[in-house]
Amino acid sequence: MPQLLITASGPDRPGIVGELTGLLHQAGGNLLDSRMVNLRGQFAIMILVEVPESASRDLADRLPRDGERMGLTLSVRPAGAPATAVEGMRYRLKTYSLDQPGIVARLSKLLQDRGVNIEELVARQESAPFAGDPLFTTEMRLTVPKSIPLRQLRADLEALCTQMNCDVDLDPV
Repeated sequence: MPQLLITASGPDRPGIVGELTGLLHQAGGNLLDSRMVNLRGQFAIMILVEVPESASRDLADRLPRDGERMGLTLSVRPAGAPATAVEGMRYRLKTYSLDQPGIVARLSKLLQDRGVNIEELVARQESAPFAGDPLFTTEMRLTVPKSIPLRQLRADLEALCTQMNCDVDLDPV
């Protein structure tokens, strides 16, 4: 069966998930994977859905209009062949610091330069306890290739985080 990748965003409100997944279910779709989040009042979703061949074209044509009706900017595209997975060990990387521009860019560049794949990333700014200063946290799920010396990766991350004045934890999943 064909697979479609659906992305949508718009103002959050109760019922969006039910409406959108209801449309997919009515078309005979089977939800394979999804990520949904409310980002300070803005809803964003990515869905990988498997649909019968007979419904694929109609669903891809109809969903953007249905999305507009729901107040969402929605796109649909064929998922294509799955990418080759990066082989390696799974790790969780967490950082904590006072907010400053470039934290995610600098961390992701270091990981990219070493061939580490970021499988999932959550970053958020929140108010620090007691002081109320903006605290920035990241949590990443990584795949570290077996060829990467873990001790060196830890040292590189610690050196970068020292420059940015942040705490870092790298733990196996």
